[in-house]
Amino acid sequence: MDELTPDQRAYLTAIATTYPGWHIVVERGWWWATKHTPPTREQKAAGVLTQFARPGPHEMVAALNVQLGILARMGAA
Repeated sequence: MDELTPDQRAYLTAIATTYPGWHIVVERGWWWATKHTPPTREQKAAGVLTQFARPGPHEMVAALNVQLGILARMGAA
């Protein structure tokens, strides 16, 4: 994991707390999310990802919200 600024560390803690179904790390400047429970075949077909990266914390939160929206529509959130 990268050496984070205090602000980045605070974002990381907040994101990890808000989205407990995902493991969040920062590597080489990119924010990575890995789903703790792999998505089912149906979830994958609907667009749920096992892992993805975004360039910053705000983009990560937006992407996680999309993932939660998909799961909620499927009744799995």
